[in-house]
Amino acid sequence: MGIIAFIIIFGLLVTVHEYGHLLFAKRAGIMCPEFAIGMGPKIFSYKKNETLYTIRLLPVGGYVMMAGSGMEQNPLTEGMTVSVKRNAAGEVTHILLDEQHQFHQIEQIEVADSDFEDGLYIEGINQYTHEAVRYNVAKEAYFVREGDLIQIAPRERQFKNKKPWPKFLALFAGPLFNFILALVLFIGLAFMVGAPTTTIKAVAENSPAQEIGLKKGDIIKAINDEQVTSFSQVKSFLNKNGGKTIKLTIDRDGKDKVLNLKPKLMEQKVSKDKSIKQYIIGFQSELGGNFIDKLKYGCIMTFEGATKIFTLLGIMFASIINGSFSFDMLNGPVGIYKNTEQVVSLGYIKVIEYTAFLSVNLGIMNLLPIPALDGGRILFVIYEAIFRKPVNKKAEMYIVTAGAIFLFFVMIMVTWNDISRYFLK
Repeated sequence: MGIIAFIIIFGLLVTVHEYGHLLFAKRAGIMCPEFAIGMGPKIFSYKKNETLYTIRLLPVGGYVMMAGSGMEQNPLTEGMTVSVKRNAAGEVTHILLDEQHQFHQIEQIEVADSDFEDGLYIEGINQYTHEAVRYNVAKEAYFVREGDLIQIAPRERQFKNKKPWPKFLALFAGPLFNFILALVLFIGLAFMVGAPTTTIKAVAENSPAQEIGLKKGDIIKAINDEQVTSFSQVKSFLNKNGGKTIKLTIDRDGKDKVLNLKPKLMEQKVSKDKSIKQYIIGFQSELGGNFIDKLKYGCIMTFEGATKIFTLLGIMFASIINGSFSFDMLNGPVGIYKNTEQVVSLGYIKVIEYTAFLSVNLGIMNLLPIPALDGGRILFVIYEAIFRKPVNKKAEMYIVTAGAIFLFFVMIMVTWNDISRYFLK
């Protein structure tokens, strides 16, 4: 069940994230040759219109290949011999990369140079006439490999030739869809189990609530003479109040009772070496509420999930500065799988909550300003919008490559740490 749940959760998070990129890229008119879930060798593919949808072997991410975004590789190299098909205007319409085709009246070229982004041409030596030739690529042209047609994007359909705003939306849409997924899951969860109410369900041992005599069934009516109608008011008041003593008005068996309560400062562990402090009363609320209560609670859970991720990120970055950083603070695919195994044993409610939390996490992590992540690429777009020109192409390539190498190194270290932690103890 752990493996099945991991595959479903991973597939859902990545598919939603990449679909956000795909949807907004297509709306901007950007050609997307491939939509991939996973990395590595292709195990399934399906072609619809101009996009090849693939599932790949390694569950470590996914991608949408946008034409002109720097992800494509020119399949032609100097000295390579290829066959081409031209139209009546002499423009290349098909470049045949193997012999699995049914084209006739083709010619062979030994490639000297080619450009399928800016210049859109191919030049070399015609193998029949032995003359140097240079052919322009037609507006609608294709690479042909294993019988598949892979369209060559015209200039106006390339990512790099779009204005900054469509570029920003295409990049930001991935994390945005993760936040939307988390919101939908948390709201769904609220409607399934209910939202916390002001009625007390249980009181914790040795807590301030137990010390002042709060009991199951008590209804919180007011705090410091301010009327309380929802549990979120209680929580908000505690966050602002800190450790000051409060006057709690409760309804017990139809009669009002006033109690003085002093919240207790507690430490909650958030990582192996770090913890956060918060004030608690020490009771659990009954779940219920009306439509609006549940809707609001779903939004609150999404916000609290994002707040917790930001808090953990702050702790992690602080640990890097002060030298206390540990890879135990991070989880790769192996760690997520092991955590999924544990969550599955707690039931489907916890699985939904865990999936929503992971979705928030994926959205925020992808917005970090690291080259090769969405956040790093968004910085390039912001630079272009401010200075009215794109970042130098070579500089961008070096920066993105450095970012990709850094992420690859981190992924290797995190994965090895997860394997050591869970399997080599």
